[in-house]
Amino acid sequence: MKNKQPTKLVILAIVTSAIATALLLNQSDLSGSANVSSIATMAQGGQAANRFSATRGDYLSPKLREEVEQLKTDVASAPSTLDNGVDRALVLWKWSNAFAQQGGVLPVELPAIVALVTAQQEPPATTLQRLEVMDRFVRELQLREEQPTAIGHLTSDNGGPFLPGSFVTIEQTYHVGDMPIVPGGGFFIARHFMSNQGQFQTDDPQGDNYISIRSTNPSAQFIPGTVKVGGMHGGFRTEADGLVFHLEGATLTKRDTVTVTYGDRSGGSRGFQVQTYSNDAFPLPIYVDPRGNSDFLTLPLQPYKVVGGPVHAVHGFAPSVAKVGETIEVSVRSEDVYYNRASGAIPGYQVFINGARHSRIEPAEEAITLLDDIQFNEPGVYRFSFESDDGQIRGQSNPIWVQQDPQYGIFWGDTHGHCGFAEGQGTPEAFFEFGRDDARLDFLTHSEHDLWMDDSEWQTLIENVNRYNKDGEFIAILGYEWTVNNQWGGHHNVFFRDTIDRSRVPRQTAPDLSQLYQRLAVENDMDDVLIIPHAHQAGDWRISHPQMETLVEIMSMHGHFEWFGVMYLNHGHDIGFVAASDDHLSHPGYSTPLASGLAARGGLAAVLAPTKTRDAIFDAMKDLAAYATTGQRIILDVDLNGARMGTRTVNRDDRHLTGRVFGTAPLDSIAVIKNGKQVWNKDLLTTRDEPASTRRVELTFHSTNDPQMRDNPRGWRPWHGTLVVKGAQLKAVSSPALENRLWEFVDEDENEPNRVHFALRTRGSYKNLVLDLENVTATASIEVYLDEVRERTTGPSIYRPSGLLPEETLRFSLSESSNEPVTHSQSVDQFTDSVTLRCIRSDPLLDYEFEYTDSEETKPGDYYFVRVRQMDGGTAWSSPIWVGGFSTRY
Repeated sequence: MKNKQPTKLVILAIVTSAIATALLLNQSDLSGSANVSSIATMAQGGQAANRFSATRGDYLSPKLREEVEQLKTDVASAPSTLDNGVDRALVLWKWSNAFAQQGGVLPVELPAIVALVTAQQEPPATTLQRLEVMDRFVRELQLREEQPTAIGHLTSDNGGPFLPGSFVTIEQTYHVGDMPIVPGGGFFIARHFMSNQGQFQTDDPQGDNYISIRSTNPSAQFIPGTVKVGGMHGGFRTEADGLVFHLEGATLTKRDTVTVTYGDRSGGSRGFQVQTYSNDAFPLPIYVDPRGNSDFLTLPLQPYKVVGGPVHAVHGFAPSVAKVGETIEVSVRSEDVYYNRASGAIPGYQVFINGARHSRIEPAEEAITLLDDIQFNEPGVYRFSFESDDGQIRGQSNPIWVQQDPQYGIFWGDTHGHCGFAEGQGTPEAFFEFGRDDARLDFLTHSEHDLWMDDSEWQTLIENVNRYNKDGEFIAILGYEWTVNNQWGGHHNVFFRDTIDRSRVPRQTAPDLSQLYQRLAVENDMDDVLIIPHAHQAGDWRISHPQMETLVEIMSMHGHFEWFGVMYLNHGHDIGFVAASDDHLSHPGYSTPLASGLAARGGLAAVLAPTKTRDAIFDAMKDLAAYATTGQRIILDVDLNGARMGTRTVNRDDRHLTGRVFGTAPLDSIAVIKNGKQVWNKDLLTTRDEPASTRRVELTFHSTNDPQMRDNPRGWRPWHGTLVVKGAQLKAVSSPALENRLWEFVDEDENEPNRVHFALRTRGSYKNLVLDLENVTATASIEVYLDEVRERTTGPSIYRPSGLLPEETLRFSLSESSNEPVTHSQSVDQFTDSVTLRCIRSDPLLDYEFEYTDSEETKPGDYYFVRVRQMDGGTAWSSPIWVGGFSTRY
């Protein structure tokens, strides 16, 4: 097949509008997935759109019907303008919600276009482009409503399940509807941006991921071409080439079909490579252009399923707090190399508690085993470990703090995550089931983006919360993400105590932060609403609502943002700290860091509550009784003058902070932060022993991302390069903090045993290389050669483009680092990058009790919080404790 020259569709009415909307403006989070009431519904024969019919009785009220008919007439008569665009958008918004609630398929970016038009926050030229797309959406809905069989439907011959990274063949067939496809029309073969599946190609029938197309009409020919595509079916925030097939030689009518083959093996290809993470509904979107005018129309998705692969590791999930004599349950999860729940034969495991053999788990077919008869008769800290019968697979659980009479439990939850209702993947049901069964969360919110949400989807979220919530077992909390760019207030997650008469306040009708606060306060009891801003599209720390906004998200898969919480505190707001995943793969609570932007392991919120009930957990979050971790279930207990984290105690000059930490990995350090500045640090990992011929050293890489202005944080800082050990022998190298197996690696050179190649990424976090050295001489050194790299943006900065960082050579003397850590720092605009070498102990600590007395000048209103770092990069942040002053919350 000959290739057509690449074309650029300037303002496509492609119904995902991933193309149209993303080309119109640099919207930081403008993308989407199929916007219907359930992805599962879309997969039922691919005919959901054709089942909609107005003959069942008008689904619109007489008044709205009159408005809709007038809208159709107006759009047919003249394009929307700056004068009438908002009024038309509001009618479209009401119409589209009613249409979706009746089972109709919406253009996925329709809610976003309505939001952008009604907000009136963009330049006039941009708004006019939005209005052109909106008019096409009006015509799209008119076509679907008045001619429900005009657009054909898709079917798929193979929905899986497939193993991660396997090569498969999938055929999707379009059955032409009443509307013919004329020459010049064709198909857009879309690809979800957040996937490491194979890249489509049409040039080499023997190569991987070969895509072909054929029709039952023998006269039809298809010419492959490319189109520049932004959004979730292209390059997301930038444009990328998308595959199109243009029809020539025939007009396709209702008797015809068109089949697209992913991984066509007829020419010798291995097939199409699916992604490496499990998912119950991964989309392969196809769009049809019947008229040849580049007005691509959406087709209901035909998703496929990926399950986990063979066992590679094992992980245990246990309650963090237990009472002496209480019976608890421990989940033992076998997982593959990509952290998916494993499939296939599951080995037997020996089970140990604090190193002593406890029991054995028999080989099984299921990857999750529950140990449900566990009791401890003595107070203390207990950890489970597991070892396969052949000794090849080992893992452990989080620590369990057994107390005689615990004052509260530590309940783990994820307050921020997405599925295929927005720009993520998977069904909303799989989202909750993964959080409950795989991640073993105590509570969970499916906080879908309101930017792409219609009323039908909101109703699905409500129904799922009611379905999955069970006090004492698993808590489901209703919420959504108010999705507005930094300039207008930034992203905020909104939560409701219950599901009774709860209506979201969406961006479409509340486009700035003051409107969100006002509407939520007026339409609800403020005790029943919780708001949590986050830093990815940075919430506006200059303003906050003291009754509803009591927590701030300071870590997610987007990176570490301690500074973000400090900005709220320094502006006088009483807030506590949580972390969350912002997972987009329906893997909340135990999130796989595979995407390029969501490159860290997802965080967790630890909530201190007396019982595992929705009211108790909600009350605790409203009361700042929480702390943040980077996903590891680190136990952190802090008080200051007897006051727990998240509280304000009376003013006193003598201030004594005490705490304890029970880690999930060797502890690195414990720091106390006062009024945003570190005032105390306990290094638990560095050793200052006399030089020896055998030594363990650690290279640590760190980058700051605080913009120091009202902006989004700096993007990911890649660390690519090579290190060479001189004057010593490299015995072994590892990276305990490595977490992203798609973008990070540490490889020993095959030809030079003292040379290591590495690629790591930081965004406020710490990554490391741990080297075990032998035959260390007095002149031993480590030389680090860093490549030239460009920062990786995500939630791009407003004022600063991504920096190009030059190559650099760093030399570290082992004799100098024997006494104190040695750091090389480099300023990058307002940011700092650093590489540190230190000698570390071979017997690191897992648990530690600490205390700190403030001997410096104090004043009423000072706040303190604690940061704990582990050797594996895991971090925990306590919520602040205030001394004196007055609260903004009362």
